[in-house]
Amino acid sequence: MAGLVLNVGIGLFILAFIWILALIICLAFSKSPTKIASLGPFSIIAAIIISIILIFIPRDSQFPSPEEQSMVYDYSIVYRSGLIAVMAFFVVVGLAIFLVNHAMQPVQAQPLRKFLR
Repeated sequence: MAGLVLNVGIGLFILAFIWILALIICLAFSKSPTKIASLGPFSIIAAIIISIILIFIPRDSQFPSPEEQSMVYDYSIVYRSGLIAVMAFFVVVGLAIFLVNHAMQPVQAQPLRKFLR
């Protein structure tokens, strides 16, 4: 069962992307005074056609083969990768804070002579 994200297949994400893109196009061009405003309904029709085609494409078997059943996966790599990503993010944030607080301190000009009044 390759291609599962949050226990949902990749096809659902493709359909969601197509529909979100169609709705964004429809909303973006709906108030246009030119003929491009007719692109909105065409994007919805195209999304319907693509959805119907993708629904009727044959899917994989529901039952895995014996080779797929015997494979053992190491799922801890997901947590390790997430930990590395979080650590890298905080390293970048820390470097940015260091740059702002220490390296970019304003230097005020000092007078060369002090005038007494």
